Amino acid sequence: MELRKQNWRRFIDSDNAVAAALLAKMGYTTREAREVRREFLRMFMKLRARLDQGRLALIMSVADLYFKPDRAQDEEILREIIDHYPEEEEAIMELMPAWKRWGYEEGIAEGIEKGKAEGKEEGQAETIRKLLIHGFAPEEVSKAVDLPLDEIKKLM
Repeated sequence: MELRKQNWRRFIDSDNAVAAALLAKMGYTTREAREVRREFLRMFMKLRARLDQGRLALIMSVADLYFKPDRAQDEEILREIIDHYPEEEEAIMELMPAWKRWGYEEGIAEGIEKGKAEGKEEGQAETIRKLLIHGFAPEEVSKAVDLPLDEIKKLM
């Protein structure tokens, strides 16, 4: 079956898990992409009643391979779905690998940036200590590293 030749709208009322997972590979226009993603997630919610967690996670993983992630759009769609299925909010969040992955990646990026900033501060403090040990006056060091004199004195 050539999926790109299949009209995705023919499958949205299906309760077929494979059809849901492969919806992103079917024929649709760029303008329809958001609607396809929303319909996939709606189908997915219907499947939750019939399938176990493992199968649901597999379907979501396959779909996430084919959908081009657009974080802002997916978050908007997610809010719409949660509004429609408020009792399912926790379950929806557990089964969204793309959103989990983004959160994880953001956490790593923030940690790296924080680590870099802390490392820079520690390196600067060590340099200031060395300058002071080598006889530079605190006022000279303050001007050289562009820090207030009281900050320099704290490192003495």
